[in-house]
Amino acid sequence: MKTQVSLQIAAEVCELELDSQRRVLEYVRSLKHSVPGMRGKALLRHAGTINESDAQSMMDAIKAGCEQVHPDEW
Repeated sequence: MKTQVSLQIAAEVCELELDSQRRVLEYVRSLKHSVPGMRGKALLRHAGTINESDAQSMMDAIKAGCEQVHPDEW
């Protein structure tokens, strides 16, 4: 359903560079998957449910893909 707000958002996003549009898309998707009102205490039931190998793979992927500076892209 298109609301006035969604139309305004679309108009603003269209004016952004492609990289910024992708960042907006990622942010919007993260909002869809967030659980409003969930407290950290509720997440404790998930503590320890990931094995060490998977945790290491995730940390390696984060290290490889995050906080990278690409000066030629600016």
